Amino acid sequence: MRGRKRRQRRSRTEWSELVAQQQASDLSQHEFCTQHGLSRKTFGNWKRRLDREAPSEGLDSPWLEVAPPPQATVSASWEIELDLGDGVVLRMRR
Repeated sequence: MRGRKRRQRRSRTEWSELVAQQQASDLSQHEFCTQHGLSRKTFGNWKRRLDREAPSEGLDSPWLEVAPPPQATVSASWEIELDLGDGVVLRMRR
């Protein structure tokens, strides 16, 4: 087994820190993994796993729950506008 790198086992906390570092950087997952000697497949698996676990553990989640204020009246019509950047706007009305 000469010439082969021995894989380093990382804890959940270490993967969480690596995912946070990549998200805070200007690097793509591919670039980040290349610079840090990480398997892109393993990194992606851990990122998905941590994203799924985030809401139940109180970690930052990519999802935002939207609900009306407790005393708000519900009307039959509504309008939502999302600015997706680069001049793309998504509008939904009822």
